[in-house]
Amino acid sequence: MRRLSGNARLDGRGRLVLPADFRDRLGLKPGDEVRISEESDSSLRIESRRTAAHALIGLAGSLDHSVLEDLAADRREQAAAEEADALRSGQMLSVSADTAR
Repeated sequence: MRRLSGNARLDGRGRLVLPADFRDRLGLKPGDEVRISEESDSSLRIESRRTAAHALIGLAGSLDHSVLEDLAADRREQAAAEEADALRSGQMLSVSADTAR
């Protein structure tokens, strides 16, 4: 992807208008919010809220599977372990691993 570069000017009220090429590239529409941060080299980084959210999601892990699927699998494992414990101690559980899905 081609990197954009351009100039903008602050108006008398301190507002900065992003050039149309940047707005188009970021998918920004009037009224959208952006995140602005200062980088270690004193440059400014502007990203859409959607991009910032995807970056945070990326920190949490891959999106190649559902978190709900992980939770359901964990619960099935817990239920199976509980059932095995109950069978060892001679008790019956009212909920089996199959009904916990």
